[in-house]
Amino acid sequence: MTTEIDDVINKKPHLSENSKRSYSTAYKKLLELLAVDTICDIDNSEIIDEINTIDNYGSQSLLLTIAMMIKADKEQDYRALLKHRQFVRIELREKKWVAKEEKLEQLPSVKLLTKHLNQQYAQDNYRSYIINFLLINFNVRNLDMNLIVTDDIRQYKLLGKSGDDNVLFVGKNNSLYYHRNKYKTKNTYGEKLLKISNAKLSRVLKDYIAQQKFFYAGPAYLMAKDDGTRISDESMSHYIEKYTYQGL
Repeated sequence: MTTEIDDVINKKPHLSENSKRSYSTAYKKLLELLAVDTICDIDNSEIIDEINTIDNYGSQSLLLTIAMMIKADKEQDYRALLKHRQFVRIELREKKWVAKEEKLEQLPSVKLLTKHLNQQYAQDNYRSYIINFLLINFNVRNLDMNLIVTDDIRQYKLLGKSGDDNVLFVGKNNSLYYHRNKYKTKNTYGEKLLKISNAKLSRVLKDYIAQQKFFYAGPAYLMAKDDGTRISDESMSHYIEKYTYQGL
C-alpha cells in the first residue's frame, strides 16, 4: 500500500534518491507531529500550529513543503501553508545572516590558515596538505575534492578528459592538471580544467600516490576510507572537517 508521499514521489521521476529519502523521512515526522495517519484532510491551520512548535526554521520549511505537495496532489487548498512558508523562509534567511556575521568575527586569518597548511607539509600529512591547499588557493567546494590523484597520463585521459570524474594529474616539471567533471554547478558551466604549477604540491601528490599504491590496489582517491575505497558524496563535509584548521 502506497502512502501520500509515495504518490507525490512517483509523479516526480527527476528526484534524486537523497531527495526521496528526505521527503519520506519528513513525511513520517509530520505524521508523528500531528498524530495522524494521513495529511491530506488535516486543516491547514492545525498543520501550521503544530509545525510552529519546532524550533528549527529549516525543518519547519521542509515540513510545510511536504504538506503543500500532498495537498496539491490531492487538489486541496494549500494557500495558507504557502503563505506561512514564505514567512518561515524570511525568518530562516535572517537567522542565517546573523549566524554568518557571528562566524565572520571568529574566522581565522589567512596567516593562521597558511601556517596550518605549512605544518601539514612539514609533518608529511599528505592528504591534509592537498585538501587545505585546494581550499585556500582555489576556494573549491567539497564535491570538487572527491577526486582521483594520478601520475598516469592514460588514467587521467580515461577518467578525466574523456570520462566523468574529478582527476588531479601530476605531470612533469611540477605541472599539475586539475580536471573537474563532478561539482555542484557542472550542469551550468560544464567540465573545468585548472593548470597548476607548484613544487610543494607536486611533491606531496607524488608521495601521496606512492603511499596509496603501497597499501591499496586501484585508483588513489583523495577522500578515502581506511580500506582505500572512496567515501560517498554525503560524507564529504564531515570528512573534510577532520583535516581543516579547527574543523573549519
